[in-house]
Amino acid sequence: MSTEEEILTSTSGAAAPGEATSDVDAAQPNVTAADEMPATLQPRLHVHQDSVAYITVSDPVQHSEGLKGKFTAYRVAYDPPPPAADADATGAKQALLPYATSVNRRYSDFSWLFDHLHKERPGAIVPPLPEKQQVSRFSDDFIEERRFHLEIFLRRVVCNPELKDTECLLVFLGGGDAEFKKAKKDGSFGTGSATSNADAAVSQTMSDEYNDGIEMRDDHHHEHTLVDKGKDFASHKKKGLKKWLKEKKTNFKGTLVRSPEDPIFEEVAHFVSALEAGLKRVEAQASAMVKRDKEVSASLLEFGLGCEAIAHVEDEINGTGVEDVAGSSGIGQTFRMVGKTADAVSAISSEHHLRELGCFAEPLRDHLKMVHSVKVALSKRQNRRITYSTCLNAVDSKKESLHKYRITPGQEGKAFGVESSLSRAESSLLVAQANYQEVSARVLREVDRFRKENAVAMYATMVEFARAQKEQSEKLSEAWAALLPQVESVDATKCNGSSFAQTAAALKDGSRTNVVAGAGGSVEAVAAQVDNMAMPSYPPPPEPASAQGAGNMESSMLNGAVRYRDPLPEE
Repeated sequence: MSTEEEILTSTSGAAAPGEATSDVDAAQPNVTAADEMPATLQPRLHVHQDSVAYITVSDPVQHSEGLKGKFTAYRVAYDPPPPAADADATGAKQALLPYATSVNRRYSDFSWLFDHLHKERPGAIVPPLPEKQQVSRFSDDFIEERRFHLEIFLRRVVCNPELKDTECLLVFLGGGDAEFKKAKKDGSFGTGSATSNADAAVSQTMSDEYNDGIEMRDDHHHEHTLVDKGKDFASHKKKGLKKWLKEKKTNFKGTLVRSPEDPIFEEVAHFVSALEAGLKRVEAQASAMVKRDKEVSASLLEFGLGCEAIAHVEDEINGTGVEDVAGSSGIGQTFRMVGKTADAVSAISSEHHLRELGCFAEPLRDHLKMVHSVKVALSKRQNRRITYSTCLNAVDSKKESLHKYRITPGQEGKAFGVESSLSRAESSLLVAQANYQEVSARVLREVDRFRKENAVAMYATMVEFARAQKEQSEKLSEAWAALLPQVESVDATKCNGSSFAQTAAALKDGSRTNVVAGAGGSVEAVAAQVDNMAMPSYPPPPEPASAQGAGNMESSMLNGAVRYRDPLPEE
């Protein structure tokens, strides 16, 4: 494993050293469930080593918003790394903020950051957020799991060279409550970025194209007056512009712009699709193996209880104490030995199940989510390609319209308006082209970085899986190997107690007085006691309901009892 990454198995909820804390933060507990959780229960997800020391998400606290319900806030702490001894001017810029911060953020704030990272850096691979959950949102296990994954998300964002200097991230980490709420409400940051300018220019170009299309349609209906045109198209323009822009961006009809790197992106798309298909197959089988190991652990536990029950039965028959293992013999001793080993193997299998879940199944799911993030980045580049192609087609269309108005008598006045629209379209085309090239270059850089980091992460996952299987096999072999000599030394034919036939003969013939003596006397005394025992008396049957019913039945005396039977046919 390279020195740039490490496997994160557990995180501490304590504040990073040197961070500033407010009075509210000081009153909050500094211990999280992760401090007491076994390391095998924490997924081994891969993050950069540089981010572990100075980015933490800790201290989940529940709050109430009245009618809106409850929510959980997390303490996000940032502590800039200490400057190196030979730090120069460039090294000092590596810190996101020159001071330590500590803010409270809820899940919706992380979701806001996730969305704005996509908007501010289209084409960058934004790490995945933990999924939402509608039920048990306030259980301790779910809150700790979400805290852990939110911390992984934030550390990956901070260490991404394409995302670490975004304005939305700086506002998220260092903005106060008022500043952050204002940024969430009206997006008062990043308005001067190239991406925002490109989107605004393209939207204006599409709006002009939409208006030109309406105006050209109106030219075919000269009988409409100006007032009629306003009535017919004003509401349509107002309601349909947003929908038309959306359809224009997603349902592009025409030839897309081709660039020299298109074959490379096609190869990247094929690589990502094949990787996703392979990971889905591996993840499905990994989940099946984890489920099987859990079932094996439960089956071994039940098997051990069954063996112990059989040993208990044998001990009772042989007259040996239930807990007297040394006094057990024969098959009872064998079952007890096998049962105890099965219990130990069940515990080993349960531990292996948890290890597989945290070190194999969960990392595979995380790899799949990262692959999906790559696909999202590729889709951002495709959207910019469609936008660029749309602007290019808009410029060509406006050139044709301008030429048409210039050669048509009486349309010279409209030519001036089309010239202005064409000028704006050409400006938007240049912006869209630059934005498309910028996003394409960013996607290629991100894919290269993803391939390197993902290779390290998947390598560590597979090595951990192989190590877990090896250690599990060794533990199982040791447990069963230690049992086998003990079982082989047992004489299965040996029994401590007498046989059932001998005991029955002793009771019948009186040859075993010691058996009867335990009951309180000799054989003759027991026999006399049996002869003097009164036979149980049963109540007489109820009388028949009617005389006719009594005449149809006949009674006979058998051993002092009354039996009724149906009359025979000849009777």
